[in-house]
Amino acid sequence: MRSRVFLGYWSYLTNRSINGLIAQQEGGATIVLEHRFYGLSNPYPDLSVKSFEVHTLDQAIEDLDYFAKNVKLPFPGGDQVGPDKAPWVFVGGSYSGALASWLRVA
Repeated sequence: MRSRVFLGYWSYLTNRSINGLIAQQEGGATIVLEHRFYGLSNPYPDLSVKSFEVHTLDQAIEDLDYFAKNVKLPFPGGDQVGPDKAPWVFVGGSYSGALASWLRVA
């Protein structure tokens, strides 16, 4: 997995954000995920109607679930922090906040 931090979002990974401050206080980490079809995360080479057939709420929830269960975090002990081994907190505002709550009940 190649990590990409886009200008304007890197501060979310630091203690300049409330999420980063809480992660630091609790000895945790922050991860910023890009939703498919936003930024550089287009799973198809175009934005056709056919491509957008997989741009659904159910698919977004499945993407988050898949990530949490399969990510190999690139730091010492990264294999010991999966959601089955350590608490995970999904947060967000507006749509991403709604998505976090939908993930919780899915």
